[in-house]
Amino acid sequence: MAKRRGSSGDLSRPLFWAVLAHVALILLLTVGIDLWKDEPARPAGQPIEAEVIDPAALDAARERIDAAEKARAEADRARQAKLEEEQRRIEELQRQREREQERAQAAAEQRQQEEAAAAKAVEQAQREREAAQQAAQAKQQAQAEARAAAEKAAAAKAAAEKIAAEKAAVQKAAADKAAADAKQQADAIAAKQAAEQKLQQEQAAKAAAQKAAAEKAAAEKAAAQKAAADKAAAQQAAAAKAAADKAAADKAAAQAAAAKAAADQAAAAQAAAGAAEQANQINGFVAAIQRQVQARWRKPLNWPPGLRCELRVKLLPSGEVIGAQAVACGDDPAFVESVEQAVMAASPLRVPTDIRLFNEHFRNFIFEFKADAV
Repeated sequence: MAKRRGSSGDLSRPLFWAVLAHVALILLLTVGIDLWKDEPARPAGQPIEAEVIDPAALDAARERIDAAEKARAEADRARQAKLEEEQRRIEELQRQREREQERAQAAAEQRQQEEAAAAKAVEQAQREREAAQQAAQAKQQAQAEARAAAEKAAAAKAAAEKIAAEKAAVQKAAADKAAADAKQQADAIAAKQAAEQKLQQEQAAKAAAQKAAAEKAAAEKAAAQKAAADKAAAQQAAAAKAAADKAAADKAAAQAAAAKAAADQAAAAQAAAGAAEQANQINGFVAAIQRQVQARWRKPLNWPPGLRCELRVKLLPSGEVIGAQAVACGDDPAFVESVEQAVMAASPLRVPTDIRLFNEHFRNFIFEFKADAV
């Protein structure tokens, strides 16, 4: 500003002296011509001497006067044109100086806007770094919980496999015992049949002639008994095979059930890890919003400690606040108004870029402001 005032003063001083010089010249010419035209006053009381005036001389004098007046008029017009030209030049310089001042002011405003934008960018970068640190901590915690859940699921799977193996061993032992019992029973029946057949043969040898019919009946009876024994042995073998098949089927079913239980546990652990990670993300954004609002909150005078305020906040996906209304803030109007103003002043708020997460938890949510946290 001092430089501009100095430039204006440098321009105005030559203009002032130029105008003053022109005015002095005009006055000098005007007064000189008037003095030359006026006749000298004669002293009072002297006799008047008559002089014959030559008309040609008079015409010549008039022509000289007309030429002088014409020259003066042309000089006046030239001076006027020069003054007007000088005035136009001064006005052009003034307009140019005003344009330079406007450009300088615009450049200053541009610099202020750029500095404000740079400060805002630094603040935004700081918030993003804090959010990234919190997200990394939440991710590490979720990974630890996921590893613990996976280890627990692996332990459960190993226990289920051990139980299934023990059950299969018990079932195999039962099947082996059933097969041994069936074989022992068949051997006993076969031995009994052999003893009876031997006895019958001895009796038949002693009374072959007398008891031919009895021998025939005995042979038929022995054949029937043998068929019965064979049938019983076949039934025992089928029962043993059925028991073994059932034991294998039970083992396969137990293994399938154990695998399904392990898969269900792994899926549950993965779902729990995802829910924990989402909860950590939501808590991180809520904490960031709490810090933003606290930074904008202006405490009313004589406010009591322990105050809390629940507000229904409506947001756009960009974080812009379009509505903040207290729903449970106590009976202090000044405190309620200060919290509502802080929420509006903190806009835009820090919200997730995931539109599904934003719509589910932040588009229209209840925000709890804690005054003691400040």
